[in-house]
Amino acid sequence: MKNAKARESGGSQSIDRMARYVLDIIPESAGPRRATARGSVIHSVRGPGSQNFLAREHSAGIVLRPGRKFRASLGSDRITEYDAPVGCLIVNPAGVDSTFAWSETRENAVVSISPEALSELAAYEFDAADVELEPPAFGTVDLRALTIAQMITAELTAKVPPNELYLDSLLTVFGVHLLRTYTSSHRQPVPPKGGLSPVGARRVREYLNENFVRKIMVAELASLAGVSPNHFIARFARTFGMPPHRYLINLRLDLAEKLLTGGDLAIAEVAYLTGFSDQSHLAATMRKYRGRTPTRAGHTSARS
Repeated sequence: MKNAKARESGGSQSIDRMARYVLDIIPESAGPRRATARGSVIHSVRGPGSQNFLAREHSAGIVLRPGRKFRASLGSDRITEYDAPVGCLIVNPAGVDSTFAWSETRENAVVSISPEALSELAAYEFDAADVELEPPAFGTVDLRALTIAQMITAELTAKVPPNELYLDSLLTVFGVHLLRTYTSSHRQPVPPKGGLSPVGARRVREYLNENFVRKIMVAELASLAGVSPNHFIARFARTFGMPPHRYLINLRLDLAEKLLTGGDLAIAEVAYLTGFSDQSHLAATMRKYRGRTPTRAGHTSARS
């Protein structure tokens, strides 16, 4: 493929052959791409469509534009439908077949790394080259992967020709992140005895304060805190005195009561603005956790 051949001189023909597979299955019209010493990177924008392939390299797609009702399967015939927010990560290990279908334009960064390159990184990281990737569930958001993907995209779409050495460094960082996050080899589980670190707690608190009116997944918060999703809820509860769901509900109810104070907004509008599905949902939640109805909450706050 001419994009692979056009990269800076010094790469071997074996790299060309290794990188060409992922570069070829994504149409050249989708966007800029580059082959590097360890694999390849692509910034892809594609209209509605579908794709079936058997991965020869480890590949990952990081969503850069949110999408709804993606349909995918990985290593099985079972199709999963899911929404893909920005930062959603799909990992396709080498040798595992997959199918993807999307009904609207999708924008993502695609990173592929050869099994040999990942084994080399694993030898440095774990002192063991035999590792097996464990893909996250469809719909999982990985903010660290998103940051690397945005840096790759910025380099590929810049006005000057992309720097292959820089891209290969980003691909290396991404590969180490995959090893540390999505393999079982030498993974050190974080004991749930203590709470979140001060930095992690601050990041999570600020993120919740800015995003509490929308649906937030545990994986998002765990990534911010640098904690395994399996242990995040316990550590969050020790830090904040309640599980994440209850903390989120309190933020929504606090805002709802403030909006109800003046009586300028209808209860249904308040429900919509504070992340509840409808007026009934707001009323039921407020009655359960605050012991009053939205109407009574408005009157009580106004008198106060």
